[in-house]
Amino acid sequence: MSLRRHRSVQHLSAFFSRVFAPTLETTEGLYWLSIWSADGSLDSDSFKDVLQRLVIPHLLKDEGVSLVWKLQNTSPAARGGNTQNGQRPQYGGPCALLVRMQDIEMLWTSQALQKLAVGRRDGDQVRIFGTEAKTYELVQRFEGKRGPKARGNCIVAVLIEPAEDQERDVDAWYRREHLAMIAATPVHIRSTRYKLRTGLVHGANDGGSTMLALHECTGAQALLDYAIQHGQIVKETPWSKRVFTTAKSVERTIWDVTGRFIETDVKLDKL
Repeated sequence: MSLRRHRSVQHLSAFFSRVFAPTLETTEGLYWLSIWSADGSLDSDSFKDVLQRLVIPHLLKDEGVSLVWKLQNTSPAARGGNTQNGQRPQYGGPCALLVRMQDIEMLWTSQALQKLAVGRRDGDQVRIFGTEAKTYELVQRFEGKRGPKARGNCIVAVLIEPAEDQERDVDAWYRREHLAMIAATPVHIRSTRYKLRTGLVHGANDGGSTMLALHECTGAQALLDYAIQHGQIVKETPWSKRVFTTAKSVERTIWDVTGRFIETDVKLDKL
């Protein structure tokens, strides 16, 4: 069945859902797109300009997109790769776009996100971007003391691949201990937790860590200052030690928020 036919079927399903099941709940989705210069030739300013002028406005016209974040990795090791690994940088790449979807099921009919995931190009045109896409569904949103209107300038992304039968323990640790401890720090704004969802976008990387937590903070410098003053952001507990030592893998990256965009009245606005 063609992508257009899929879209028609989805629209018809949505119509009948509104008529016969108006209280039908949806699950928010997240599309994480890591982006880097495929040959290492683009300078940072040109790279950001292409994303903001061409890619982001195109994404915001897509049905179901409620928010796009433009992120820059603060790790020096994320700035570039080499010819042996296809110029692929470490730690998620230098830039990322986070696309929040109103309903995760809309990811599989999104033409823009599908094309970005598989890296299509016309004819023999040289591809200047390397990309990797992952898709997630919302598990939990935890608001800090600053309230839902507060916005942060950096995001700490924590990827955890739990050991066998450990997922419930990690989920309980977040809900019953860890998030409250993070919220007690002055740098925290909110935390949003997701789990990997596969099979929605052709070309997406469905492997890797299955649990993702995004901790929105006031800023990278404030985060660093707090860590220097207190030794670490959150004190280790017996429960947190068990979670991290038992998990198959844990990866932390810090990202500066360089743009936050919504589509308002068919006009691109920077918040």
